[in-house]
Amino acid sequence: MTFEPSSHLLAFVLPVSFRKGDVIFSTATTDEEVRVAITPTDRPRHVVSTAQLSRGRWRARLNWSDGRQQYLEEKEIFVD
Repeated sequence: MTFEPSSHLLAFVLPVSFRKGDVIFSTATTDEEVRVAITPTDRPRHVVSTAQLSRGRWRARLNWSDGRQQYLEEKEIFVD
């Protein structure tokens, strides 16, 4: 996962075989949580906007499945 703060984008690559997934943004200070569904496409690179997030430290959790196994990746980001 790569966070591009100036563009307000979180980018990541998933295998074309992935079936479903989402990114959950959460912050411990306000218990706020934002969930963004990821739709399978014919391209491996996916981009999610972070423009809707308020300023501060967030944890981005990327959850996805290939139909047989679940995968999880986490990254801490700072939105300003």
